[in-house]
Amino acid sequence: MVVRKAFYYWQFAAVAVLPAWLLLGWAIWGRAGDFAGVAISAPLLVLALLGVAGLTFARKSAREKHTASWLDVGVAGAWHAALIATGFFGDGTAAFAALSVALGIGAFWSAAWQLVDETRRRVRRVFETMQNGGAVPYRPKQQPLDAGEYVVIRPPDPPR
Repeated sequence: MVVRKAFYYWQFAAVAVLPAWLLLGWAIWGRAGDFAGVAISAPLLVLALLGVAGLTFARKSAREKHTASWLDVGVAGAWHAALIATGFFGDGTAAFAALSVALGIGAFWSAAWQLVDETRRRVRRVFETMQNGGAVPYRPKQQPLDAGEYVVIRPPDPPR
C-alpha cells in the first residue's frame, strides 16, 4: 500500500521532474545535435505525463484512497524508469527513447482502460440497485405555505 500511495503522489511530481531530468541529462551528457529532439519532446512529455496522471486521478478508487493500482505502478513505473535511463544520453539512448514512447502509449491505454472498467462496474451496480427496487423515487421538497398575516374570527358561542 505504501508503494502504491507513494507512486500516486510521484506521478504528479514526475510531470515536472522527468522533463527537467531530460534537459539536465542533455546538459551533462548530451551532444549538441540532440538538443532539438529534447527541446521538442520535453513539452510533449509534460502533456503525456499529465494525461496519464489525470486518467489515474479520474478513477474514484484512486481519489478516495490516494493510491495507484498495481497495474499503474508496473506500467507507468516502467515508463518512468525508461525516461530516467534516456536522460543519461549514453549509447542506448535511442533504444530507451523508443521504449519510453511505447511504454508511454501503454501507460495511457492502461490508465484509460482502468477508468472505463471501473466506471462501467459502478454504473452497472447503480442500475442493479435501481432494478431491485433499492432506488428511492424522487419527491421534490414541499415549500411551506406562507399566507402572510391573517386574523381569526371566532363565531359567538351558541346560547345554552
